[in-house]
Amino acid sequence: MRLARRLVAAVVSVALLVSPATLAQTAPIATGAFAGTWARTDQPVLEGTAHRTWMWGPGPFTGAMGEPYREAPGGIRLVQYFDKTRMELTDPAADPRSPWYVTNGLLAKELVTGQLQLGQDTFESHSPAAVNVAGDADNPDGLTYASFSTLLGAAPLPVGELITHTLDRAGVVAENPELAAYGVTAAYLVPETNHAVASVFWEFMNSTGLVYENGQRVEERLFQNPFYATGFPLTEAYWTRIRVGGVQRWVLVQVFERRVLTYTPDNPEGWRVEAGNVGRHYYAWRYELLSKEPAPLPAGYQPPPDPAWHCDPAYPDACIPSPPPDLRCVDVPYRGFRVLPPDPQGFDRDQDGLGCEG
Repeated sequence: MRLARRLVAAVVSVALLVSPATLAQTAPIATGAFAGTWARTDQPVLEGTAHRTWMWGPGPFTGAMGEPYREAPGGIRLVQYFDKTRMELTDPAADPRSPWYVTNGLLAKELVTGQLQLGQDTFESHSPAAVNVAGDADNPDGLTYASFSTLLGAAPLPVGELITHTLDRAGVVAENPELAAYGVTAAYLVPETNHAVASVFWEFMNSTGLVYENGQRVEERLFQNPFYATGFPLTEAYWTRIRVGGVQRWVLVQVFERRVLTYTPDNPEGWRVEAGNVGRHYYAWRYELLSKEPAPLPAGYQPPPDPAWHCDPAYPDACIPSPPPDLRCVDVPYRGFRVLPPDPQGFDRDQDGLGCEG
């Protein structure tokens, strides 16, 4: 009930948060490594103790999947899709303490270029994705990933210059001096791609906030490396008119290798910078528009254990650590999961074999 009350309050103040019904529909997180990665930034958002964009989402919308990747053992790696991106475990033998042990794919880059990545240097060519980047999915005038496909080599804005460029669905760049009133500038030039990160995004990528580490909520940098979640920028940042819930708004959009970041000045504080639903968009592109099939995981496949987040066998359908730390239902992204004796976390209060049903 505490979780429900927190979520109701959050939804009233920020319409972008999800309802308990949505949370109940999320799939179990596939591995302890994925769970720990998810929890760091998104556990506080789920609880309502942090008011900022989801970096992954309230939970995965697929189960554990295999996808072809040439350098992975057996040519198949473990992946799982979240609203905002895809988690990947390419080398189970790598150091699990590394922040790069779990990666999130270069999904935005694949969508913009149409290059489906099947290995470090192995690609399959397709057309750039004609999938809306943000806002209402059925908006015929909204930007798509294909809208950015001719802008990868555009010259960067000088650092400090106000961003007033606009972009339309056809990929046409124009100028609107009135947008200078928002005060957004080119903040940091990334030499690897020769694009400048917009000031509102650079501030977010280097921000601190409440995160979840080793069972504790602490104030830390959201990202140990500012490019960990996003990758490098693929384009400059452009203003565009995006329809959200039927209402047209000015939104600043910048495509990075891994994510799309948006800035909506009209949003509540804390939610002006958001990560787009690249995971959803990519999954639809790959598995629905391109009709690809997941690669089967080997029979009896078991994800490698993660010493930082052990999965207790009392919860076979969820990856929940043994105490310490002592956890409550509000601390985990699962609902209605099987519980076996001895239930060390005490999730099955009514002893009906299911945990966190409320």
